[in-house]
Amino acid sequence: MSVELPFHLKTLPPEALDVIRYFTAVGDDQAADVDAICEGTGLSERGFSKAIKRLVTKGYAQMESGRVYRLTDQGVNAAQELSEYDASAPVEKESGGSYETFSRRLLLAAPPVLVANQPTTIVVGFDAADPDESLLNPAELVVRLSVLNGEPKAPHDEIFALDDDAAHARFAVTPGNHSKLRLRLQVFQLGPNPDDINAAGGMYVDLDIGANSQASRSLLAFATTVPVMAF
Repeated sequence: MSVELPFHLKTLPPEALDVIRYFTAVGDDQAADVDAICEGTGLSERGFSKAIKRLVTKGYAQMESGRVYRLTDQGVNAAQELSEYDASAPVEKESGGSYETFSRRLLLAAPPVLVANQPTTIVVGFDAADPDESLLNPAELVVRLSVLNGEPKAPHDEIFALDDDAAHARFAVTPGNHSKLRLRLQVFQLGPNPDDINAAGGMYVDLDIGANSQASRSLLAFATTVPVMAF
């Protein structure tokens, strides 16, 4: 089902949306300089200047230093909305028409309470395909994990060659001295051509950070549905 682009994003010029998409691809909690953004988006400095001015004025981005920018919390939320919109839009084939899209459940399992400064293993992956959602060929998906209020600081990517079977990977995270840890998953599907990278949604969860006595061996499961295209 198609997701409508939120009205507040419709008011932004296409160049501004491309800048938001760039931050989604590199990690929307990361900072980037003007040269990197222009190279990643294909914008000229003039086009970027127009885009970033609108994003800063509207509260989606902020200057960190000199020629370095990052998304604000409002911008991160907008990036998620834009990713959901992009993921729901049909992808055109070169010969016309659209690729068939299937649904898969993205899963994240983690303890209900984490302990500050203590490494914890979380599990991320996909459910097996439903019988009517079978893929003829494996789909190459990248799952990007970003951690807020903990380690690792840099996003970590895991590549799945997804067929009809369930698949999962393990990630090690270490909470900091905070009350909550945020785990953010972003999914991208790689297409048949080297430059084909398609946003496929994702999710985030907030987990409590408590004392060692509150640690638990049980796991909480979180899930959402993401689109998978049959190339």
